[in-house]
Amino acid sequence: MKTGISTLFILSAFIINAQGAFKKSSKDNDYLVVVNDGIQFNVGASYLIPSKELSGSLSSGTGRGEYNVLPEGKVGYFAELGFAHFPKWKGIPIKFLKKSRIIDYFDWGLGYKVLTGKESTSIDRFNSSNELISNSSGMGEFQNNSFFSRVSAHSLIYYGKKKIDKARKHFFDNAFGFNFDYTQSQGSQVYNDGFTDYALEQKFQGQFNLQFHYSLGVGIRFNRAWMMIPAVEMPLIGIHQWNGFNARMNWFSSQYWPVLIRVKFIKLFERVPKCGAYGDPSDMKFDKKFRSGNF
Repeated sequence: MKTGISTLFILSAFIINAQGAFKKSSKDNDYLVVVNDGIQFNVGASYLIPSKELSGSLSSGTGRGEYNVLPEGKVGYFAELGFAHFPKWKGIPIKFLKKSRIIDYFDWGLGYKVLTGKESTSIDRFNSSNELISNSSGMGEFQNNSFFSRVSAHSLIYYGKKKIDKARKHFFDNAFGFNFDYTQSQGSQVYNDGFTDYALEQKFQGQFNLQFHYSLGVGIRFNRAWMMIPAVEMPLIGIHQWNGFNARMNWFSSQYWPVLIRVKFIKLFERVPKCGAYGDPSDMKFDKKFRSGNF
């Protein structure tokens, strides 16, 4: 926990320092234009969606048993800092969506992630006369703390009539990408209070994980340079530790699907236009539109 808090503090310090280096833009400031590159940072919550509850029978020499295994996801957190790049090429048009290109921008970042969950097991044992002779139950909790890197390619779909300059203010953000996680602090691999009467085989995710993920967000532009994109990110395929297209992580006797709920901010860098402070306003507007990624 201390490591996670320290990492979030360091990322926050980077974000504050980075913002201090930007030139502040205003709605009527025509002496600054946005460029195709900027900084992105996001924070949010993580959640492990558990696999279904498992129940079954156990056999022994003198009787039988019945078990119940219940996994539960818990809420964690994460933070990320990186950059966004809006390419200058025209791209491939998608006419029915009234878009100019398939890929609107790329972004990447480094961050810190906390995934947490738990599992409980209950076992009832019966004698040959089907009489209950014993009951055992236990619970295990875990918290995996990871450093991660992420890269994604984004496609935007615009909606609504509100605009900033000539670009629409609201949009949907679809993205596919890869994330690589290194779990520097793995959670407990045993149940609490010395419980060892496990009903099923125990499996645990390794320290290194590579996944192919998808995210969907709803974005809003505040001005020419700033935008905010709340989004949900989920892994689709677990590439490293291949498990037949299964993107879930193993812990104890269950599997968990990690989902991230993020709020991302993008701040495009700004500069004085090449034509100078007294350049032609129409040229400056064209320059702004071109350098903002053809929004």
